[in-house]
Amino acid sequence: MEQALTEIKTWLALYGLNLLGAAVILALGLAAAGYLSRLVRALMQKAKLDQSLVGFVASLTRVALIAVVIIAALSQAGFQTASLIAVLGGAVFAVGLALQGNLSSLASGVLILVFRPFRVGEVIECGAVIGAVERIDILHTTIKCADGRTVVMPNIKLTSEAVINYSSRPIMRADVTVGVGYGDDIARAKAIVGEVVAGYDKALAEPAPQILVSELADSSVNLAVRVHVGKDDYWQAKADLLELIKLRFDREGVTIPYPQREVHLRGGQAPAAVN
Repeated sequence: MEQALTEIKTWLALYGLNLLGAAVILALGLAAAGYLSRLVRALMQKAKLDQSLVGFVASLTRVALIAVVIIAALSQAGFQTASLIAVLGGAVFAVGLALQGNLSSLASGVLILVFRPFRVGEVIECGAVIGAVERIDILHTTIKCADGRTVVMPNIKLTSEAVINYSSRPIMRADVTVGVGYGDDIARAKAIVGEVVAGYDKALAEPAPQILVSELADSSVNLAVRVHVGKDDYWQAKADLLELIKLRFDREGVTIPYPQREVHLRGGQAPAAVN
């Protein structure tokens, strides 16, 4: 018994201070990690950054500081931490390779939340997807389409491709194109379109609407109709203008031609049918 007590006293004399120092480092380090995490959260909230980004960065800060504190405490206690650091570094590297796509989306999510090229509720277009932004997360963005579909898009796609934001400005220009026959009076057709636009309640007086000849196409003279409307009326205005112009052209006898092709036969005989 005396020998055991002697060994314990010897061990405490050799390692007691180290264990006490490790305990102090662990206690103070954990407290500091919590404080710094709260400080980072408060500073980011004061800067009015997105809550998803605030929570992610605050949690990441806390986890990183705790890892540093634990390694420092183990080193103070006398453990060899060089191999532990090497193992952790290798594990992080392996996980990074396995999740490189997700890590790219994570970085893209941080960029979106910081620079805010679009916000929740705004209508955007990316590739073949058009819809209202419903939620922005660290890894992906949820978009609700007009037909009721919900598209979950990786953030890397939203930062690597062109994104059209239909809601970033209070006023948008609705462009529609209508074709008029070559035999019709172009000036009269433009005047009729001008009357339709002037009578449309969603069209803004400023900037002034424009009605221009945009193309001499194969079968028609195309008129470009450019009308400024509020951003919430953009999609409806495009549909309304096309319908109103078509109805008015029908009443006024203005021709909206469809594509035609003339075939000239040589020798007066129709060609043999081709199966």
